[in-house]
Amino acid sequence: MATKTGATQTAGAHDVKTLIGRAVEDLSVTDRLQYANTWIAFRLYSPPHKVTKDGVEYVDVRLRRIEAAGKSIEELIAQLRQRSLDPKEFEFTPLKPPY
Repeated sequence: MATKTGATQTAGAHDVKTLIGRAVEDLSVTDRLQYANTWIAFRLYSPPHKVTKDGVEYVDVRLRRIEAAGKSIEELIAQLRQRSLDPKEFEFTPLKPPY
């Protein structure tokens, strides 16, 4: 599991719920630094995220939105279940710093 850095401990004081509904690519550098190593959940790749360009099908990850955010996977699972979403349909990953 990811270790907590000084920046991450500071991020704990901020409301991670502001991440929900946003695409990682749309987060500012400040957001990425502030929330680095925060666990986030994305819906698994699915047909709505597939795009065809020049005859090639690919997944446009910019369409993927953060569905849950927190300090642990258990917290993400609880958030998803509160919204009647099946955690098996999601992938969990720590948010990486911007650089």
